[in-house]
Amino acid sequence: MVGEAFFMRASLLLLSFLFSMAQASTTSFLMVKMPVCLSDETEEFPPIIILDVPVLRAGGAPDGDFGLICSEYLPPSAAKWAKPENVNIAASYGIVISAKLTPSSQTLTLTIDASAAHKPEGSPHSIDQVMDAVEKCVKQMESQILPAYKKTVVRIPAPRKRS
Repeated sequence: MVGEAFFMRASLLLLSFLFSMAQASTTSFLMVKMPVCLSDETEEFPPIIILDVPVLRAGGAPDGDFGLICSEYLPPSAAKWAKPENVNIAASYGIVISAKLTPSSQTLTLTIDASAAHKPEGSPHSIDQVMDAVEKCVKQMESQILPAYKKTVVRIPAPRKRS
């Protein structure tokens, strides 16, 4: 456990050093809320949890930071024989977030788009449950990103299968 923490800190320090040389002062850390499902053979219905994931961001518009909620997350592993797998359930389902910034009215429209989403084989969660988790992440990050802007969340659901 101590070795993992040291490795993570050393890796983040090295990355921040390398990126700071390339990007000058535009590099920063952001704690991104991600919907994570840690599958376990003993649980039939593993819960979706919201996890704080440190992300090193370099430049770019702050409204784009919401899109990081749906990016892949491969947690570090001390076990060399274990291949890391993506645990971000939003990325696994293909849900994306887009942002439209309107500076004149100081509004930010965030669209949670599941129109191309698909439920992976064997996954116990519905697309709507994953969208709810993504929306919860957006709500929890609202105060961190452009706090002076009014935010509107729009949901584009997955197409319903006709029977």
